[in-house]
Amino acid sequence: MTELTLIGAGRFALEMARLAETAGGFERIRFTALPGEDAVAPPELTVALADADLPAGTPVLLASSDVDERRRLIDTVLIPRELHAVSVVHPSSAPTAALGGARGVAIGPGCYFGVNTRIGDFTVFNYHSTVGHHSTVGSNTVVAPNFHTGNSVTIGDDVAFGVSCTVHPGVTIGSGGRFQIGTAIVENTKERHTYLPQMRIMALPRHEGVAEND
Repeated sequence: MTELTLIGAGRFALEMARLAETAGGFERIRFTALPGEDAVAPPELTVALADADLPAGTPVLLASSDVDERRRLIDTVLIPRELHAVSVVHPSSAPTAALGGARGVAIGPGCYFGVNTRIGDFTVFNYHSTVGHHSTVGSNTVVAPNFHTGNSVTIGDDVAFGVSCTVHPGVTIGSGGRFQIGTAIVENTKERHTYLPQMRIMALPRHEGVAEND
């Protein structure tokens, strides 16, 4: 049992705190507020990141959902200070060999990873997601709920997937990609590009005296 420090104090940090509590192994969880962040964590458990006492080896978990901010924190805080990035996995998603020796991974409830699948450092899977067998997920990729891939998929670093995205078997996802809610990816994607689903909801005005099916 030990203390865990979350790097972040916003709404996503509260979700990560609950995941850490469910995973167990921590007697106390505290928060560090990021510059400009709308902190909602308990004030008595929160200090500004600039004021936090974080000696080398301190157990920490990234608690920001912004991929670019996460990468900045990895490169300027976690690695230079030699902090101990722990992984937390919900019991309903464990055990998973996909973790290997990955650091700083967060996996929510109801996730499945196929055989010979590997997950990179600092990756987040929210809940109810699956990754097909013989696939690779790069570092610092953030996956929203209900994400699914076929087998033999390769996902680069620093990728963000919105809710209910799907990836066709054998597809390679370029690093730095952004995929909006409901995107179905059936071919390889370019690095640092944003993708939107082809079908979008349209709002049409209703007119008095016109039947719904006219």
